[in-house]
Amino acid sequence: MVDDDRVVLFESPRARRSFSPGDVVRLVLGVGLVFGGGLLADAAQSTIQGLEADLLRALGLLPDPVEDSLLATSQILTSVVPTLVLVVLLVKRRYRLGLLLVAAFVMSTAGMVIADAVIFDAQFNELLEKLGNDQDQFLERVFPESRGLASATAVVTVAAPFLARRWKRTLWWMIGGLVFLRLLAVNAPAFDFVLALGVGTMTGSILLLVFGSPLAEPGPRELLDALRSAGFDPRRIDRPEQSGFALHYDVVDADGAEYDVSLRTPDERDADLLGRLYRRLRYRSSEVDTPFGNLKRRIEHEALLSTLAHRAGVRTADVARIGTTDGGSAFLVRSRIHTRPATPEDLDDEDRLDDLWEQLEALHDAGIAHRGLSLEALSVDRHGSLWLARFASAQTAPGERERARDVAQLLTETALVVGPRRAVESAVRSMGPARVAPALRMLQLLALPASTRARAKEAGRLLEDLRDEVNTATGEPGLELEDLERVKPRTLVIVGISALAFYSLLPQLASLDATLEAFGDAQIAWILVVILSSALTYVFAAISFQGAVPHPLPFLPNLRAQVATSFVGLVGPAGAGGFALTARFLERAGVRAAEAGASVAVNALAGAFVHIAMMIGFFLWAGSSDLGEFSFPGASTVVLVVAIGFTVVGLAVTIGPVRRRFVPRMVDSFKSSLSQIALVFQNPGRVLALFGGSTGITTMYVVGIVASVHAFGGGLSVPQIAAGYLGAMALGNLSPTPGGLGAIESAMVAAFTAFGLDVGIAVSATLTFRLATFWLPIVPGWAAMGWMQRDGEL
Repeated sequence: MVDDDRVVLFESPRARRSFSPGDVVRLVLGVGLVFGGGLLADAAQSTIQGLEADLLRALGLLPDPVEDSLLATSQILTSVVPTLVLVVLLVKRRYRLGLLLVAAFVMSTAGMVIADAVIFDAQFNELLEKLGNDQDQFLERVFPESRGLASATAVVTVAAPFLARRWKRTLWWMIGGLVFLRLLAVNAPAFDFVLALGVGTMTGSILLLVFGSPLAEPGPRELLDALRSAGFDPRRIDRPEQSGFALHYDVVDADGAEYDVSLRTPDERDADLLGRLYRRLRYRSSEVDTPFGNLKRRIEHEALLSTLAHRAGVRTADVARIGTTDGGSAFLVRSRIHTRPATPEDLDDEDRLDDLWEQLEALHDAGIAHRGLSLEALSVDRHGSLWLARFASAQTAPGERERARDVAQLLTETALVVGPRRAVESAVRSMGPARVAPALRMLQLLALPASTRARAKEAGRLLEDLRDEVNTATGEPGLELEDLERVKPRTLVIVGISALAFYSLLPQLASLDATLEAFGDAQIAWILVVILSSALTYVFAAISFQGAVPHPLPFLPNLRAQVATSFVGLVGPAGAGGFALTARFLERAGVRAAEAGASVAVNALAGAFVHIAMMIGFFLWAGSSDLGEFSFPGASTVVLVVAIGFTVVGLAVTIGPVRRRFVPRMVDSFKSSLSQIALVFQNPGRVLALFGGSTGITTMYVVGIVASVHAFGGGLSVPQIAAGYLGAMALGNLSPTPGGLGAIESAMVAAFTAFGLDVGIAVSATLTFRLATFWLPIVPGWAAMGWMQRDGEL
């Protein structure tokens, strides 16, 4: 505590935070601008060059003093101002911020150089040559380059969170001026300013995410000044433990009155923006709230709804005042009611439960839907009465749909404590069956608050049982659930992957005529060998998986699971879909989730070990005869790739939320895998099944590709074909496409032709092999998955 005259203030919050939703918003914006700028430059070069030619002719008409003024302004903005900012930071000993700004400058400049080199080509130089005859002097003038605009944007992005609002606005207006001057700079592709803004914003946001940005929460002095401006004379301000987005403070005024201050910062607005963007993409428009113009409007909405509820007799704190802080936060002051957060035990009382439903009925009679009735929105006073809070998402003049949502939310939350039957009986007893019945269509996860949704997921069949009880108690017919989603995440994934797969296949479709012609000369006997070897891989996969699991598994369901992976492999790269399906299969078979994940990981590790070992062996075998034109990457290339990989992983781990969320999981998964390996190696039979099955899988694939090459006339030895295939698979599986689609085919064709195989035969053999091993198994995989779902194996 710090004494300031007569006021006791809370301790100042920490200076920095490791993660800000605002930085994520800016990163998304930067990525969007980079893609938008790249598309603009690539798809509209003729239009851009025409506009630049018109600009150049128009600028040639400007008087010399105007040109000189523009040049001087440009030089000041791009050179003098950043230098002064850096000097001021050094004088004030803000060394860390100064280093961040220098890093932003260097990284954004390098990024813009790379982007310009990749996107903009020599066509622009031809434009300059055509127009330069009459404008040579003007073209030699130094206007801000795209690199300068990108670096300035990055510097402002990093510096803005540390500055007051008026300085933020000034700096962003300065960036706007640079954009205007950049449009006049037709001695380079002027319309790459979109790309430059994107590179700068993205670079600055990444630095803030990695190194942290200043906390948006106001300090004790700032809050004290804001409360005094709102008409209060605080003597004490405490900051209790926080929960949720809104910050809370306990205030004691000079006259002894006690208040609860609920404060919302710009960070919450940024987080709300991300949430709305996600909901707008995924959910129907009726599920997306109308955004507020600013934080004060949001607070005013909450104050209005809370006041209306209080006047209707609902137990909620009375609103005293609204205010804002100099840092852009807004706060709501309520009369303080001495309550504590509600616990599940507080709902396990019939009278209290009935009273809660009567409170909801009064709220609806007052023309208000709460829309966030989770346990966290409830509190209990000294007398044991329940109070309602959190009206930020409430809605006036609600329709039946929103009232039904409230009932469904409260039914779910209370059923988690007292069970579905008691929850429904209390609701019907207090509100009547006519008001409870519409909730039937809203008893689904998507209609629940996030915290309630998580608890309902853990409760298994809770929602199904609730729907049965509502149906029985109200006589409401079994209606279909309300359709709340615009598009399901799985649909988005499938559409995106399908588009990526189609794009990957386009180069192969160009050789379709030659491939079909080659098919006419294929030897059917060898084709049958390819199909048979593909089918046997699933048998060996089941054997291998049997060895990775310490518990006994029925072989036929295990085999069905392996076949089903050929279908779910369409929805994820590097076998991610198959991993998820087999883990789910083990859980349904009674294996604990941690053990299931470890078994899947052990099976994958064994497969990778066998693949690498056989690849090295076949390369050594092939090398003793002839490698043709095939060559391994140089040591410098390998070192560079490894370095880039470690750098990306290192940067990701330095971001606080990524580190806290994923690193512990990775460590736990690694430990579980080690313990699972120990269990497997205690049984020689499991070891033999694990590695024998993995060897069988790879061997059958090698047999398949050898047969496929021979079906079209051959031309390579067995070790050459096997080495080329195994090397291509190792590289192609790094592709983000499902099953390495496109990348594996390209790598296989390149490997075989490097060994000396005819291009037509290489393409035909590769596509035939992939048809037998990737495309044909999809149909039986879909059938196997359906079988498993019907039999409860998934």
